[in-house]
Amino acid sequence: MSCEVGLRFHVRSSSGFAETLVVDASSALIGTAAHCEVRLPRDGGAHEHVEVIAMHGGIHVATRAGASPPLLDGHPFMSGPWPRGGVLAIGEIEMMVEAIDLRPNLRTRSPFWALLPIPAIALAVLAFTRSSTAAEAQIPPAPELFDAPVSACPLPPSPMLGAYAAERARIGNAKRERSPFSRGDGIEAVTLLEVAAACHHAAGQADAEREARSTAQALRGKLEEEYRVRRVRVEHAVRVGDVNGAKRELAVLVPLTAHRHGPYVDWLASMDRYATTTIDQRAGRRL
Repeated sequence: MSCEVGLRFHVRSSSGFAETLVVDASSALIGTAAHCEVRLPRDGGAHEHVEVIAMHGGIHVATRAGASPPLLDGHPFMSGPWPRGGVLAIGEIEMMVEAIDLRPNLRTRSPFWALLPIPAIALAVLAFTRSSTAAEAQIPPAPELFDAPVSACPLPPSPMLGAYAAERARIGNAKRERSPFSRGDGIEAVTLLEVAAACHHAAGQADAEREARSTAQALRGKLEEEYRVRRVRVEHAVRVGDVNGAKRELAVLVPLTAHRHGPYVDWLASMDRYATTTIDQRAGRRL
């Protein structure tokens, strides 16, 4: 029987944020580049910092040329085996990794569908089939990621308006820096920066207004593009029955849409639970 190996990363930052990422391939890149499977925060590492490969029953990690050595269990490390339970640290990010079994013959059905809420059972069972028509019919329309841009300062004119705007911008920029690891912070950052721009405008601070507005527009555009791309990928994964590919995209889409409500967000949550239980079941069969 053929065996396909994937990778499951458990990532945490110094701020306490943690997430689990599933890569449905035997290799993964870790770095700041958009194409990396595990993204580091901006200025948190090299474009492509390390490559992780599952091979010969173990996991191997190699530092890319030009990147500074990461720490493996507290010691500088260039390349070699990544021991089970070992902690790899790059800047403020720490992570562990494990190999998971992605056997193709287990992709079609899972007895854990019964754990889903009743309204989600039909969605999960129909969506993870080979019928694109049935899958498309079960995917609700996606909402817009953002409301309209903030155009008015929420406070009346006062001598303190400039200071209020500067504080909104400071908090917004701090959340923007955390957005690669917390999409919810990115969503909040856009609103905070737009409020800052509107209040700087009301205070007559043109340069500060331009800076805040430009930063907000760039982040809004980046998150909207990521939202669009992730939606296309997860819907494709659902239509072809690729539960691992769906889980990889859902790990971003679910927190990205946490501020929204409605059928599409409920569908994402249901599919995320279904994918998680299916992947965990496969890993359990491997042990």
